[in-house]
Amino acid sequence: MRPITSSGPIASDVRLPGSKSITNRALVAAALAEGISRLVGPLRADDTEAMVDALQRLGVSVGWRDDDLEIEGASGRFPAGEAIIDARGSGTTARFLTAAATLASGTITIDGNSRLRRRPVGDLARALNLLGAAVEVAGHEDSFPVVVHGPALSGGAAILEAGRSSQFASAILLAAPCAETDTILELTGSIVSRPYIDQTIEVMRAFGATVEWEGPTTLAVAGGGYQAQTYQVEGDASAAVYPLVAATLCGGTVTVGPIGNDSVQADLALLPVLESMGADVERSDGRIELVGHPTRLAGVTVDLNDAPDAVLALAVAGMFAKGRTEITNVGNLRIKESDRIAALEAELGKLGADVEAGEDHLSVSGNNLRPASIDAHGDHRIAMALALAGLRIPGVEMAEPQVVAKTWPGFFEMLDDLQTPLVITIDGPGGVGKSTVSRLLAVRFGFGHLETGAMYRTATLAVLEAGLEPGDSGQVAALVEALDMDVTADSILLGSRDVIGLVRSDEVGAAVSEVSALPAVRRALVGWQRQWVAKHPEGAVVEGRDIGTIVFPDSPAKIYLTALPEIRATRRVKDMGLADEEIPRIAAELARRDHFDSTRKMSPLRPADDASLVDTSELTAMEVVDLVAQLVIRRGS
Repeated sequence: MRPITSSGPIASDVRLPGSKSITNRALVAAALAEGISRLVGPLRADDTEAMVDALQRLGVSVGWRDDDLEIEGASGRFPAGEAIIDARGSGTTARFLTAAATLASGTITIDGNSRLRRRPVGDLARALNLLGAAVEVAGHEDSFPVVVHGPALSGGAAILEAGRSSQFASAILLAAPCAETDTILELTGSIVSRPYIDQTIEVMRAFGATVEWEGPTTLAVAGGGYQAQTYQVEGDASAAVYPLVAATLCGGTVTVGPIGNDSVQADLALLPVLESMGADVERSDGRIELVGHPTRLAGVTVDLNDAPDAVLALAVAGMFAKGRTEITNVGNLRIKESDRIAALEAELGKLGADVEAGEDHLSVSGNNLRPASIDAHGDHRIAMALALAGLRIPGVEMAEPQVVAKTWPGFFEMLDDLQTPLVITIDGPGGVGKSTVSRLLAVRFGFGHLETGAMYRTATLAVLEAGLEPGDSGQVAALVEALDMDVTADSILLGSRDVIGLVRSDEVGAAVSEVSALPAVRRALVGWQRQWVAKHPEGAVVEGRDIGTIVFPDSPAKIYLTALPEIRATRRVKDMGLADEEIPRIAAELARRDHFDSTRKMSPLRPADDASLVDTSELTAMEVVDLVAQLVIRRGS
């Protein structure tokens, strides 16, 4: 299991891996071209390595030159006589080479892992056979493996059912320039993921092929083959989805690239969707910048037939949005590396989302969100999308994180670089339950816990032990700035002494307001508090009286606890082990402290403007923790 670390606002610049879709298309075109091509900046991941290995088995000289790929083209005819190709789990490799293998000089078998064997290929085989090929589907229910007898691609006209996968059309298009005659391909049904077909056409044209749309459903490809090129692979828009949605959920700013301003990659269709949910998006100079505003996050209704890979991350975002997010016309998600609609329904449900799924649609909203151990279903995109949920829900962990190597081996390293420690600020006057609630919350989330009031009490104890007057700002400030102090869950160290039993004394309580009001003291201890949190990348719960307003004003999770005066006094008496007769005295002391803290000039006690107010008077500690946990996860959305 891999734990996912929750994050505060993001500030990151992400260099995307090369596009998998473009890399594998360009590899096929370059392998069929005349001459030596070079792909600059391609993706190096399991899917593209599967394509490289397969082309080598077809007799093509292809290999890595530093970070680029060099391919000696076969001039339209693969030399392999007999070959068995293991496409692993790569649908683009298996399907593209089902068509391209019709140009090989012998019998080619294309197979893959158990997941690939569940993916359909029959519609592609039937259309290729209409073009003179000899393709046999040997798998169960129109699925892999396939056996291709070549060379046998005449060209001519064919009809292709295009409602299941755009990869079928792309596969035929990529092989068609090397057919014996021109090719006309008529697409029937509702064309799924059409932008991926346009992407194929763009790559083909870059390698010198002639291909045109001759109508809304008709494609024409001229013979004549391909010419070798030096080809720049742009960043992967499918990968860009994840850091962009991360910033949408967590706030802050993320920049991703390189992706050309005129790119036709399908998943760029998510950008206007994220804008409509409340994010700000700008594109310039081959970069995309997104500024997230989690408190604005609103549900949307959107048809994502053209960009199905973006559905998964959008569904995760929908858990945290106000209202429902409805995603329609995405039935082909059921025949990807997993049944992605079913996988989302199961795993988002574990996290507390309200999910409704149909054959071709998905509806998501947040409910009582909670951490869970989630399953990637062996699917790289399920893994990457669900990891985003852990940025908002502390305590999420994932099985099979390694599946991301299929398209982005460095995904989790990127995610780690995105994150900033999530700081939960718990402010409020004495006796409202800050210490109890913050400690329990820290345990629940696995965060560090810092009671800043203990720091001010420790500083006050040091002042009193040194014989200084609490109001002597110069000497007190000098003493506090030089203190050797450490606060842990079980101790408060002043030098080498554990003074946890001394800082709660009446004498310290009577002087702490005066000492803590000194600007120099507050500056010194605020700096120390920020340093302490920086050492806790897992996140921190910090309690005090100015944490959300002064110490961590950028925290997205600010809580201000209150309670009725008599409740506060009763709690404080109980905590201190005093008799009930002491309640009036303690109530008066709390009132005096409240007045002093709320009227001091520097860092007065008050709720931050964006804090969530919680009245703890009638709630148990665990009820407050449950409520605060949901406020942290929702973060105003």
